[in-house]
Order: sequence, then C-alpha cells, then structure tokens
Amino acid sequence: MVAANLGQEGERVLNGRDDCAVKIVQDKRDGGALPWDMQCDRTRMWAASGITGLDLLEASFVRQSCPRHSHDTYGIGVVHAGANRFHYRGQQHVAPPGTLCTVTIGEIHAGEVTAEGLRYRCLYPDEALVGSVAAQLREHTQDRVFALPPVIDDPEAARLVNAVFEADHRREALLTRQTLLAALLGRVLVRHAVERLEPRHLDANAAAARAARDYLHDHMDQNVSLEQLALVSGAPSFRLIRAFKRQFGLPPHAYLTQLRVRRAKELIAAGTGLAEAAAAVGFADQSHLNRHFKRILGITPGRYVAA
Repeated sequence: MVAANLGQEGERVLNGRDDCAVKIVQDKRDGGALPWDMQCDRTRMWAASGITGLDLLEASFVRQSCPRHSHDTYGIGVVHAGANRFHYRGQQHVAPPGTLCTVTIGEIHAGEVTAEGLRYRCLYPDEALVGSVAAQLREHTQDRVFALPPVIDDPEAARLVNAVFEADHRREALLTRQTLLAALLGRVLVRHAVERLEPRHLDANAAAARAARDYLHDHMDQNVSLEQLALVSGAPSFRLIRAFKRQFGLPPHAYLTQLRVRRAKELIAAGTGLAEAAAAVGFADQSHLNRHFKRILGITPGRYVAA
C-alpha cells in the first residue's frame, strides 16, 4: 500500500496535524490508495525526483475551498473519493470518483468543497514537459497550448495517473517513472486534447493590460500602486482594471499575489528560507506568505518544504 512506501518521511509529513489519525483508504475502482481519510484537510506536494517540470499533489479536503486562480502548469488529477466540484470556463463541473479532473495552463478556475469532501491526486506537468511529448506525436506543435476537457472519464488514464504516483512512492527507476508519465501524457493529448490555436480575444486596451502584466512580473518584489500601473500602461486606472481582468482572468492585485506565490514556491524548492523567500517576492512578512500560499496551493510553505 502507498503509506508503507512513504517511509519515515511520509510519517513525518502526514502525522501530527490537527489531531487527525493517518488511515489507508482504498479506492476499489482503480486499485490506488491514499494514506489518509477525509476527516480533515491534508495535503502533500512535492517535486518529482529526476523529472524536471513535474510536481505531484495528494490531498484530502473537507473544509478548504480554492479561490479563483490559475496555474503556470497543466493539472491532471484523478478523484479517489467524494467529488471535485469546480467552476471553470464559465460553468460548474463535477468530477466523481475514478474520473480525471484537468485544468489547462493559465486558465482561471475555483474549487468548492461540499459535504462529501474530496480526496484526489494531481500531477502538474509544465508546458515544456507536455510540449516535448506533443512534439513526438505531431508536427508544428511548438508554442502551442493544448486545451483539456475539465472532466474526463477514461479509466486507463486514471490508472496511469495512479501508477505515476505509486512508482514515485516506491522510488522506482527513473526510466520506469518517465515511461509511465509519457504514456499518460500521450494518451491524454491524443484522445482528449485540442490545440488552442486562436489567440485570446484582444480589445482596444489589450496592449495596456499586457504592459501592466509585464510590469508586475518585473517588479513583484515592490509595493506596486495602481497609479504606477496606469502610468506604465498608458490607460486610466478603472479602464486598466477591466481590461486586465478580461485579458488574464484576475484583477491586477490578485494576479500579483498569485505571481508572488508561484515565485516563492520556486525559491523554496531551491532551498531559500521561508522568511527570505517572502521578502524576495514582495510579501510584507512570512505570515503573509503562509496565508496566501495555503489559500492558493492548499498547503503551507513549511509542509511543502517537509515533503
């Protein structure tokens, strides 16, 4: 079972939080297992060893919902228990046990935990990793984004998601883990993905929105004001906010917070201390980093380090 393969590190990560006992819960449909039940919120997130551009998440939610956000990676998850209820592309979606729930890179979505709770696993491959597989399947895929259906009923793909996790827990050979991941991505791309070829709708203020976005990326460690964004973008502040949200799905302040969390995650993964990472990305202090990190990623920075 998975818990037995987590070893001492898994015990350290999973025990001693919220007085919740660790318990193996078996998913009879796909044979996978997660090392906890749904009595409280638990998350474990880590970078895949030896595979650049892949994060893994195991989570059990009974209380925590996810605010509107996006990822700079794709998300391919499989539901083990409860249901993944999320608002995405203007509609409400429900992924029941055994199905895949996916998000496409850069697309805004929000999750809601209801009475049945949610227990799931999710892989986060980055654009380069997905693109490398796509390039072997068809020509002229460079710089293309592949749109995935929000919910996919594909038992073999669900099995492959679980197989990637189980191989990681067992510390299987790199070749084994890479082969399983390639099989999963290839199946999802061939059977379910469509190329998002058309550019995002641009209005008269799109250039201003892009200029403001670029400024936020370059100055995320600073206390950026709306007046500064209006100045660099050349658009009045109210018009800029509307154009920015239309273009990127979030208003500038929420986009900046998400940007800071992403960058802090990269710094922490590279070994930067939590307080230093918080300062480097522009948070007032470590407590601000902790709050936004947990709200957006579902896990605290400290537990992300421990994983």
